[in-house]
Amino acid sequence: MDYKKELLKRSLDTSNGFIYSESSEAQSVSRSVWDMRLREYEEANLVVTPLAGVYDFRKDGKDYTIFVDEASSAATALVETTDVTISAISTRSVTFTPTEYGAAYQLTRKAAVRAFFNVADNMVKKLGYSLALKKDALAVAACRTGASNSVIANDVVSTAIASTDTLNYGALTKARQLIIDDYYTPEVLVINPIQHKQLLDLGTINKANEFGTRDAIQKGLVGELFGLRVIVGHSISSASSKAKALVLGVSGTGEAAFGYAIKRDPIIEKEYHARGRYWDVVAHEEYNFQVLHPNAICTVETYSA
Repeated sequence: MDYKKELLKRSLDTSNGFIYSESSEAQSVSRSVWDMRLREYEEANLVVTPLAGVYDFRKDGKDYTIFVDEASSAATALVETTDVTISAISTRSVTFTPTEYGAAYQLTRKAAVRAFFNVADNMVKKLGYSLALKKDALAVAACRTGASNSVIANDVVSTAIASTDTLNYGALTKARQLIIDDYYTPEVLVINPIQHKQLLDLGTINKANEFGTRDAIQKGLVGELFGLRVIVGHSISSASSKAKALVLGVSGTGEAAFGYAIKRDPIIEKEYHARGRYWDVVAHEEYNFQVLHPNAICTVETYSA
């Protein structure tokens, strides 16, 4: 048994263990380390996905169904000695169908030998960033498709949006109202960098009662606006000089507006091609997004170019 203890000690030793080695050969055999780093890099770049309710489906199967609570009714007045009326707990089903997504790079042996930086670590960062971009884009697409509420800046029609139809207070307060009218609580505003600039350019930017604190204004930040936490990300993409921001709310019982189902965590796999003297390095994962509460989402379409 002593030799097993010694092997374990050496594998964890920070000076001799292969999982801490800087040599490319040593690092390549420690796939679990790279898997963890890939997940760390991906999580660090996610903006919209962390707003979802998370469902763990890392088990056998293809489609997975959950049940979402419907809104409850108000309590009623009681009459002495009369039984309280039983309220039925109504639910509806939402089905997740996970899909596989991935990204890949090639690393030549020459690049690995001649590079002045850790090529493998840099490649894992790029792969993590690629996975994050795709995941957030899919989260936004699901929310836009499933949203029951929508607002267009200045109340124009979508085809007539002009450069003057930028993100403004009226659009945001209307989006909040639509969500509240459906008995949900608006909490988050997700915008792109152009829309962020539009907010910062508003004439009343110096009113601290609207934007939170004077310190936030002086630093050029919009932490909260009308009770909405503001999040800026490239996943709110522009198309034809227009973009749809998202206002996301939660249900009365605190359920998120949309859900994220994990089928398989991100992993890295590699294959060496001896004739070409290069490695294929592939990162992939499997998941799905679905809207849980359509009335808790409102799109806000504005000029964005």
